Amino acid sequence: MAAMAAALRGPVARFRSRTRAWTRGTRGAANAVGAGQQQQQQQQSFDLLVIGGGSGGLACAKEAAQLGKKVAVADYVEPSPRGTRWGLGGTCVNVGCIPKKLMHQAALLGGMIKDAHHYGWEVTLPIQHSWKKMAEAVQNHVKSLNWGHRVQLQDRKVKYFNIKASFVNEHMVQGVDKGGKVTLLSADHIVIATGGRPRYPTQIKGAMEYGVTSDDIFWLKESPGKTLVVGASYVALECAGFLTGIGLDTTVMMRSIPLRGFDQQMSSLVTEHMESHGTRFLKGCVPSLIQKLPTGQLQVTWEDHASGKEDTGTFDTVLWAIGRVPETRNLNLEKAGVNVNPENQKIVVDAQEATSVPHIFAIGDVAEAPRKGPLHPQSLRRSMY
Repeated sequence: MAAMAAALRGPVARFRSRTRAWTRGTRGAANAVGAGQQQQQQQQSFDLLVIGGGSGGLACAKEAAQLGKKVAVADYVEPSPRGTRWGLGGTCVNVGCIPKKLMHQAALLGGMIKDAHHYGWEVTLPIQHSWKKMAEAVQNHVKSLNWGHRVQLQDRKVKYFNIKASFVNEHMVQGVDKGGKVTLLSADHIVIATGGRPRYPTQIKGAMEYGVTSDDIFWLKESPGKTLVVGASYVALECAGFLTGIGLDTTVMMRSIPLRGFDQQMSSLVTEHMESHGTRFLKGCVPSLIQKLPTGQLQVTWEDHASGKEDTGTFDTVLWAIGRVPETRNLNLEKAGVNVNPENQKIVVDAQEATSVPHIFAIGDVAEAPRKGPLHPQSLRRSMY
């Protein structure tokens, strides 16, 4: 980020001198939209364009604006396969840190209420929890944060575009809003901060059709009921933890070890603690099929690698938490000359987070930098939630 900040502090003469050259690319961009489309096109130019309105993108945009630069943020949430969508703020605000911690707080409060009678409080047991009331409160809080981020951008004179952006060339981006209107944005510097989305096991029949992910669980209007969480990442265990905590029948299915990459002694303590509080674990199991029953419940078939046998179970909700993939596929990075790691689709950056194109940077979970020892920031980075 230091290199990018230094570049932004420099003179903008290069930006003005290149404007004519970038404009020549506008005609090609218009052709790319398609001859059959009649949407009105607009073109605007900026010192810095940030693609992605999450934690990293918003922080970057606001800092650049404080340096006196003309800044824009382009952000668009592609609905999940279940149709879930949300506002400005990225994963952490909408489907990560914030709603997750609020739901964990709900679970902790339930535990304290159960303990209260030991300390003299006259509490009627058993206590009941309303998912609907909790979800409404959490979702309203998240929406207030969405609005707050928009106000902050406006206060700092950062232009916000609710558009799905993709590159036209190394200095120009084309964005399409939900109504099909096309906007062309050119910039001296561009920062890609699009983050990632949950991975689906597309090889499993019924996975996308009937399953949900962390993109959906926090926005459900009704209780997920008896839930199968597939995966053993921290996202999987955190979700399973608050679901158990609010009284739901919760099972975690894990293929191998919990919290891969973490200290396994600590990981074992985590799973043992969860089991002691009611979360069930299916170890060494892999799902192979999901079918919807006439009752509306989901029948899950899985293979037990330890016994070599096949087994089935019935659940109300199946939550996939098997990893995340970077949001790079629809950016048309090849048109800008930005190199991507073909194995994981992350954008290759250097220690200063610059891509193969010097004026284009990538930050956050979408970027992959060379590791330079155990204390290098990229070695310590984990997902934002």
